Amino acid sequence: ITTRLVGSEMCIRDRYYTVDKLTHSIPYLTPKTKWLLMKIGKNFQDSLTNRGSGGRQIILTSALRSDESIKSLRRRNTNASENSAHRYGTTFDIAYNRYNVTDSTYFVPSDRLRILLGEVLYDLRKEHKCYIKYEIRQGCFHITAR
Repeated sequence: ITTRLVGSEMCIRDRYYTVDKLTHSIPYLTPKTKWLLMKIGKNFQDSLTNRGSGGRQIILTSALRSDESIKSLRRRNTNASENSAHRYGTTFDIAYNRYNVTDSTYFVPSDRLRILLGEVLYDLRKEHKCYIKYEIRQGCFHITAR
């Protein structure tokens, strides 16, 4: 069972996250995984607010992948696995090098945002909510719901 994240081929905005234009995946996740995505987005925004800042949303860059999209992606990305965890709707990627700006009155350096997002993910991993892989070349966190 999967749940649609909403939207079509363009960027999708939710209260806690933005879905980027997806070129190699489909905007579907299992309900438990969608809850995790929302939790990450909410915790990230709460952490920004607690530090006297705000105005940023995380960006989801990949979700469910079909066999065809995996095959296509593997032609361009040597890191893409034929046995991708993305094919089950339990794994997604979040960019750590760019964010959706919802309020430009706040300035937060991008390296600080990456660290803050990493702290949010670390806390959820400690709670056994997810597995996380830091993708250096892809500029994203690869996250699988537990």
